[in-house]
Amino acid sequence: MGIIFVTTRPIVKTVLKLLFASVILFWLIRQGKLDFSLIGKTFQDPKWPILTIFLILTQCTLGAWRWKKLVELKTERSLPFIPIIKLTWIGLFFSSVLPGAVTGDILKVFYAKHLDGKLTKTFLVMSVLMDRIIGLIGLLFLLGGFSLYSYSEVTNISPNLTTLIHFNFLLFLGVFVFFLSIFLPKKIQSKILPWTLRIPFLGGRIHKTLEQVWLMGQSHSTILFCLGISLCSQFFNILAFWSITAPFYQTPISFPHLFTFMPVGMMAVAVPISPAGLGVGHAIFDGLFKLYGTFNGASLFNLYFIVTVSINLMGVFPYLMFKAHPPIEEIAPEDSQIGANSNPAPSDRRANF
Repeated sequence: MGIIFVTTRPIVKTVLKLLFASVILFWLIRQGKLDFSLIGKTFQDPKWPILTIFLILTQCTLGAWRWKKLVELKTERSLPFIPIIKLTWIGLFFSSVLPGAVTGDILKVFYAKHLDGKLTKTFLVMSVLMDRIIGLIGLLFLLGGFSLYSYSEVTNISPNLTTLIHFNFLLFLGVFVFFLSIFLPKKIQSKILPWTLRIPFLGGRIHKTLEQVWLMGQSHSTILFCLGISLCSQFFNILAFWSITAPFYQTPISFPHLFTFMPVGMMAVAVPISPAGLGVGHAIFDGLFKLYGTFNGASLFNLYFIVTVSINLMGVFPYLMFKAHPPIEEIAPEDSQIGANSNPAPSDRRANF
């Protein structure tokens, strides 16, 4: 088995992230906000953990299918699904245990090059980026749709929730406009691209990213199909969270209401401030659940976190099954776009976001 060399994130950053997460967890425990007894109570009735595991595995399978459809834009042929599933699971494993939030995606790029001779490193990097973008779009579409559906009920609960709902609409509007921009006519694209080069520092990277995104966006049917997969995938992910946490809500929270704040939390957790959202996710969901009168949000997120990370860690088995393990060399400048331009969800993360 080959040795994996990770050079994209210094060890110092990893230590700082772990320290940051530990400080948050310590504070939550000292404040009585993190109750580990819920873990034992959850497994007293095994049907809920089993359902949660099934839903998360379904969400991961849908995510792999979405990426497969994007990769096939280059191969122009159907790829076998089992290797894609293995690569996805390997990516989830290394995203959970190695420094940085994008290490798993980098590994997917190296392994996926062997699926078809037409696949280049640059295209695979952009396919991963596009996969993240579509995952985020699906999450925010659900956020906007359910916020609209629950608007009158939620705004009557508290002024803070009214502010949250209006913020949700702003996010939804922004991502809706961005989604439409993927299908802009080439004439308009050619007028926009030169202007991006004038953006300080990131102009060249934004220019190249938009260029590749618009190139993939030419396949309208594939992009729309992948959006449909994202909607289903994100729905199952939030349903998984609800299935393992609902018995412990201190005040009733309906399933549709969960969609009015869960996507915001998932996006925040996807930002690589700490490993797999450790600590940060606990604190964020503690605050979000308080808006609905439930004051054990950190403990609720902890249940979901434990199940999700446990499933991700099982990715070590498909990794060990691979006969060859190419080392991760220093990532070329174009590859760094994965981390620089997107931080979606775990869920798809891992959201995905």
